[in-house]
Amino acid sequence: MLTRSILIAAILIACQFGMASSAFSWFHSGGVASCQGCHVGGHGTEDGLAYMAGSSAPLLKGSDPSSICLNCHSGPGGSQLPSVFSFDGSALTPGGDFYWLTKTFSWVGGTSPGARHGHNVVAQDFGLVPDPNKMVGPGGTYPSAQLSCISCHDPHGRSGGGTRSGAPPVSVSGSYGDSPAPGTNAGNYRLLGDQDYSVGGFSFNNPAPVARQNSILPFAETDASHVDYGSGISEWCANCHQGMLNSGGMGGGMSHHRAGDNVQLSSSVISQYNSYVKSGDLSGTAATAYLQFVTFERGIIDPSLLSPQSTQGPDSNSNVSCLTCHRAHASAFTSAGRWDFNAALLVDSHPAIGDSGATAADVANSYYGRDIALEFGTGQGPFCEKCHSGHGGMGGGMGM
Repeated sequence: MLTRSILIAAILIACQFGMASSAFSWFHSGGVASCQGCHVGGHGTEDGLAYMAGSSAPLLKGSDPSSICLNCHSGPGGSQLPSVFSFDGSALTPGGDFYWLTKTFSWVGGTSPGARHGHNVVAQDFGLVPDPNKMVGPGGTYPSAQLSCISCHDPHGRSGGGTRSGAPPVSVSGSYGDSPAPGTNAGNYRLLGDQDYSVGGFSFNNPAPVARQNSILPFAETDASHVDYGSGISEWCANCHQGMLNSGGMGGGMSHHRAGDNVQLSSSVISQYNSYVKSGDLSGTAATAYLQFVTFERGIIDPSLLSPQSTQGPDSNSNVSCLTCHRAHASAFTSAGRWDFNAALLVDSHPAIGDSGATAADVANSYYGRDIALEFGTGQGPFCEKCHSGHGGMGGGMGM
């Protein structure tokens, strides 16, 4: 009897996972999703019962927009699972894992506060709170207390302002290079807000970027399966971080690395990137040069020409972007870095075994399952070296 009960339970669970997987494949098909995925029925009830009466906005299935998103986008990570907020750092997506916002690491002589690990989206139902240190986003005026998933992602998936503004309807996702049917549009990459997208009184000036992810492994990132970035990433980030694109820095003595469609890689940087394998090893070739920890834009405006399975390095059309060094959501490292910016040798990165607050899984997931010492060696310097010879810094005077 017990065996039969276990079998029935297993079948039910499998069916639920199968339905969930199928639902994920169509729920965000590029345009507006199923209304009842986020909204309660027209009279504020669900199956005849009042639903989320304390919600901060009418008819929403959560206390705030991010909580609604995380109703579906939290949980274990995996290449086929759309989680961006795991319980163990296993959501190894290109954008990262908001889990790292909940993790503070300490060691003798240093600390890495969770609040500094990425974008502090507010999701009350999931315990995610505003940035305790910054009142507005760096290089801009966007209030930290208002930061949410829909600060960046348009929940209604509009492209070109949406049909209300006269744009054709969206028929396919804009994330995988699909071609729309005649008379329709493809959506924006990952439903990112388009030019004139407005939320909370703030409007975007720059359009959504051109990028393409591998549809076979949609929520994973490796050297051979990754988002292939085309153009417009930095300009889109500048909708909130405009000061980051100014060549003079952010003011107050702060400087930054130049980025954007107009910051093409120099011939020396292209040569360095394509030949660099690891510290002290310049035996690589352009055909296999791509490194997931140092991305670049290919200078392409047609997503169908992008190849998320390409390992080809940059050429004279390529440029540096904000996501060359940072992740869009969060990472294990300060400033949502793709690597530990504070480590002169990457084997000395934190989190590390023995750090207060760190688990073995944290250490493994921090570099997306790659063993830095084993793969790159104990003498591996910061990945700045992929573009810049030596262990040079990344100040505002060091353009690409």
